[in-house]
Amino acid sequence: MGLDGFFALVLRLAAGILAIQDPNRPVAADEALGWATAVAIHAERNHLDPYEMVGIARNESDFEPDRVGPDGKDCGITQTRVTYSKFRCRELRRDSWLAFAEAARELSENQERCSRTAKGDLVRCRLNSYNSGVHYARSGWSGGYWLRVSCFAEAARLGVTPVGDCRRVHNRGDIARLLGQSEAAAVVMTPPRVNSKPRTLATAR
Repeated sequence: MGLDGFFALVLRLAAGILAIQDPNRPVAADEALGWATAVAIHAERNHLDPYEMVGIARNESDFEPDRVGPDGKDCGITQTRVTYSKFRCRELRRDSWLAFAEAARELSENQERCSRTAKGDLVRCRLNSYNSGVHYARSGWSGGYWLRVSCFAEAARLGVTPVGDCRRVHNRGDIARLLGQSEAAAVVMTPPRVNSKPRTLATAR
């Protein structure tokens, strides 16, 4: 990826982060740019979809770098499980660059394993393994983890705010409805413009 392409990707990722932010935990523009840069670099190094990483961070922590899970072992903006990391909780909470690096490492390992063991179920295997481990969940709340992440990821990719809660989706049809309605509203209500803010449908293509 050339330098111009990299900068363009960072701006699109930052716009995506702002589009899907939790309204109860507003994200500052400089935060979004910093996280977008980390995501772009670690995704490129590990041949990953950067929007999946953004989706994971939103689903796991609502973009709160200092968050700690209920049992004290899931830490940072990507809620890295310290049991499977060489870094301590305080390091992951203090350094979002490091947290995204660990998320990329784990996703890359999942991708490699799932490519061998679950070729026909690759996306669900890769993402659900992030949440439920090597023997990833295929049903129930944990089994739907990949759909929730995918909803946030696709919204960020389009730069639109879902019209409903991505954490309540049960299938791809739910995702399409949340994002399709959001895109239609953006076209009607917002004049097309090209900048680092969340894009409308007209500028998202």
